[in-house]
Amino acid sequence: MVTSLDRIAALITAPADNWRQSALRELGIRNLFVQPSQRGTAYEVLLALLLLESRISPSTAVLFLPTDNIVDDEEVMTNSLMTMAEWIADEPGSVFLLGAVPQGPHDQLGYIIPWLDAMLMPTGVYEFVERPDVHRARKLINAGGLWNTFIFGGSVESLVSLFRPTFDAAIADLRAALQSDPIEPNLARSYDHLTPVDFSRDLLARQTDNLRVLRLLRCGWWPLKSPTPTPPPLSTLPRGSQRVAPPREQGRPS
Repeated sequence: MVTSLDRIAALITAPADNWRQSALRELGIRNLFVQPSQRGTAYEVLLALLLLESRISPSTAVLFLPTDNIVDDEEVMTNSLMTMAEWIADEPGSVFLLGAVPQGPHDQLGYIIPWLDAMLMPTGVYEFVERPDVHRARKLINAGGLWNTFIFGGSVESLVSLFRPTFDAAIADLRAALQSDPIEPNLARSYDHLTPVDFSRDLLARQTDNLRVLRLLRCGWWPLKSPTPTPPPLSTLPRGSQRVAPPREQGRPS
């Protein structure tokens, strides 16, 4: 077990009337974060962090996991999450990503290209590539590319710092709404002024120098939102992978 149930929270979009009939009822209302409307994944992450910062210290490790992923081998996933939490404790100033070892090229997934192919150690991020065609996906895997699981973590402080200084005004506005009474209408008004922002594309991809990636060994990880209901067979893996991202001066894998 990575953590106890009382330390797990979920973020959903209003209305939240049916939460008691869902699996989220076990979390309790205090750990159910409700955003007024959808404004992209970046503001989902930011709202969760701003709600947490009044409860826990800035150095506390926080892990974000999508709810639409499936995993066959939960032990492998659990070990990877615990390893990530340990690295966050050792390096609270860094943000860590979990990249899945591909089971084959896929054109509906994003890829994280690491600088080095370290098996057990985190390494820097060279670049992100979103939904490449199958031909390029094979090349990316040969260069050490990992599937982007959108599982990431860091200390509260390091994660909030990803939004600064670009989002300072939004942070101040949202904090004021969360400290107001009543919260709901003021938060809704704040959300009305927000432009949708994608966390991976608009934040992470532009700050690769601040990121570290850890490998998630094959455990049957797969996003349910993918048009393909199951991962590609292992036989589609390319052979002869060098699994090292080239230096910037030599150009990117393509």
